[in-house]
Amino acid sequence: MDQFLYPHSRNETESFFRTMVEGKSSNRSFIIAFRESLEYLGQIDLYRIDWKNRFAYLAIVIGKKDQLGKGYGSEAIKVLQKFVFEELNLNRLELEVYEYNERAYKSYVKCGFKEEGRSRNKIYKKGKYWDVICMSILKDEFDRRN
Repeated sequence: MDQFLYPHSRNETESFFRTMVEGKSSNRSFIIAFRESLEYLGQIDLYRIDWKNRFAYLAIVIGKKDQLGKGYGSEAIKVLQKFVFEELNLNRLELEVYEYNERAYKSYVKCGFKEEGRSRNKIYKKGKYWDVICMSILKDEFDRRN
């Protein structure tokens, strides 16, 4: 998976999971699954929540390649946006996407995210450098769409 660019030690991984399970992290992770069978499709995360400035970051992965392009990611993002803006009362939701991930970029635009900027040639993959694109959606933009 592209978001895991660096290996983590067993201790780091166990510490991360312990923090999540014990509820000591401000990160919130949600499983994406089929409603009927509860079969795993992926995960969507809300992390680095900043309560003072009312924003958070979003990350998502659809872990089953045969399920890509079917709208599950967009649906999960829209559900998370509703939770973020209507329940948590945050003002901003942001994310980063790799330039080569055109499918994800189009999904984010479909969900109302706007491109704010790029970190040029920030990552190296498949023999070349790629930009990392910063995108966000604000509460008032979400409200106007709904």
